[in-house]
Amino acid sequence: MFKRIITGVVGLPIVLFLIYLGGLSLIITCGLFALIGLRELYTAFSKGDRPVHLVGYVFTVIYFATIYLFGAGYWLLIALTLFIITAQSCLVAFYKKLPPQECITTVYGFLYVPFLMSFIVLVREHDLGQYYVWLIFTSAFGADTFAYLAGSLFGRRKLKGSPSPSKSVEGVIGGILGAALVGFVYGFFIFRFADPSATEYIMFNATVISAVGAVFSIIGDMAASAIKRHTGIKDFGHIFPGHGGVLDRVDSVIIVAPIVYMVMNVMIWLLIY
Repeated sequence: MFKRIITGVVGLPIVLFLIYLGGLSLIITCGLFALIGLRELYTAFSKGDRPVHLVGYVFTVIYFATIYLFGAGYWLLIALTLFIITAQSCLVAFYKKLPPQECITTVYGFLYVPFLMSFIVLVREHDLGQYYVWLIFTSAFGADTFAYLAGSLFGRRKLKGSPSPSKSVEGVIGGILGAALVGFVYGFFIFRFADPSATEYIMFNATVISAVGAVFSIIGDMAASAIKRHTGIKDFGHIFPGHGGVLDRVDSVIIVAPIVYMVMNVMIWLLIY
């Protein structure tokens, strides 16, 4: 517990500051975390690194460099397409030595970790990203906190067939409602005290985005649990004392980030245009 507290006290302000800054510092940070998380996932599935995994590492660097140089757009689609083609080419060039499942792991790992994590940057770089990027974390951490509280206080019915046996129906509902409440409070604070000109709809947007994000946050947490149970590991890594690896900390966040990006753009389009 002491290690968890020290890691949180030291690490959290640094992460918050980098998100606040945005730009190159955030891209580099997300890129480094993506590389570490990617290696954790590759190691979990393959019990170590394989030569084809190098393709995933190289294209992680290329992908985040593309975001820095060109932002969101068709260049990201080109980078992603070239990555998949390169992985397929490795399967052809080394077909006698390279099992197809290693190529599948390489592609899946990239899509699961670097690709999803990149949406933190894409949300932050949006015109209103300085406000909406925090909803990624209110959704994920709000859902986790309130799901735990609701499950502890009212949990009676367990989620059948869930890879997380401690989760209950009441906990899931409490997590979604709690995240929505946190989103509303955050939107109210932004509109009333921080920047009234941000948009008059931010309270509504923040509430809906946090609620939708909470649903996928819970899915992300259970998906990571399913992977760990399947591969027989307790934690993905040990980079954060008391907290495990990168994926142990961001399993919910990285799946919420693209949801926030999509819902944010849809709601802004509907309400403004």
